[in-house]
Amino acid sequence: MKRLGLLAAITMLAACGAAGGTPGTSPRVSAEPDAGYALRAVVSQAIPPTARFTWLPSAFISDDGIVVTQGAVPAIFPGPLVAPLFGAQLSDAGYDQLVERGRSLGLLDGSGDFSPPNPKPGGQSGTIELLVNGAMHEITGDPNAHIQCITTPCEAAPGTPEAFGSFWLDLGNLRGLVGDELGADVEYHPEGYALLVGTPPPDDSGIEPEVAEWVLDTPLAELGERIGADPFPTCGTVRGEDAATLEAAFAGANQLTMWMDESVSEPVSITVRPLLPGDDPCMDVFGIEA
Repeated sequence: MKRLGLLAAITMLAACGAAGGTPGTSPRVSAEPDAGYALRAVVSQAIPPTARFTWLPSAFISDDGIVVTQGAVPAIFPGPLVAPLFGAQLSDAGYDQLVERGRSLGLLDGSGDFSPPNPKPGGQSGTIELLVNGAMHEITGDPNAHIQCITTPCEAAPGTPEAFGSFWLDLGNLRGLVGDELGADVEYHPEGYALLVGTPPPDDSGIEPEVAEWVLDTPLAELGERIGADPFPTCGTVRGEDAATLEAAFAGANQLTMWMDESVSEPVSITVRPLLPGDDPCMDVFGIEA
């Protein structure tokens, strides 16, 4: 068991043992899957898969306590091909505070489903995976469910959709929740990249794109698996030394950069998503093993 999971098990054992779920239900948990993360919060919505491909988790903590966040991107077009990522070390005590916050909001009891009774058609839903006591709790709800405050103190009732929304807000301001238990942000280098090769460039402004030479030994036409019947787009993942090569190449590219090698008859565009531990966007978004 990883360091954060072990600490949570020690500190939460008595509390979790005493707290029972809602009668007739049980939390959606699984044995520790060694997924590479202790917390992950993701949004889902009924939009085209290619539009969701670049969505990183709204909150993420690796199993060794690194809180990964996306940095700011200059408000210019075309922007960088890959948004910068930063990582900050969360202490064991800070992780305990996070788990305790979820427990106090009643999110570790019951079925784990805290969706509102009448969700908005086409609205967003959120899923939080949180490692507690050696098991991964899956908690679902509406990230935008918030209590309407009239007077203070203003706190959502435990176990409600609004409690889920409050926890989601806490995850977005983790430094405000745990204070000095979260270290300084430093540049984070992803373990790899997921690539959509052959997607149309996101622009109709008439700006002439630059064309860059593909830098990997694997040809563009052989990278990944087809999403549909046509040769492109394909979805693939790159890790290890090849990922480091791509990181250097992507640093000088923007959203309109086209890529060329001898395997394609004309330059192709690439959509890039950094890979965090446990990520498999080709499978999660398209159902493709790549």
